[in-house]
Amino acid sequence: MWNLVLACTACNRGPRGKLGSIPAMTYIERLSRRNEYLIASHHPLRETLMLQTGADANARRRFLQQMLEPVTARPTRWSTEALGDPAF
Repeated sequence: MWNLVLACTACNRGPRGKLGSIPAMTYIERLSRRNEYLIASHHPLRETLMLQTGADANARRRFLQQMLEPVTARPTRWSTEALGDPAF
């Protein structure tokens, strides 16, 4: 649940889609901001996010870093053109 985002078919599977690639760091930072927002707002996903990623902000940052460590050697990262203002 911690990395769940909406994505259109073109972004998800298109010619420049993410497929098996890892995201650019801007997406990781946005994901982290989104998760912290949901946790601070007492959203229904708050407890699930905390259970899956860590009890405090530092633990959650470490969690994201640990998820990226095995794949950081891959040279290809996916990115798309921004369409509209980002929410996070």
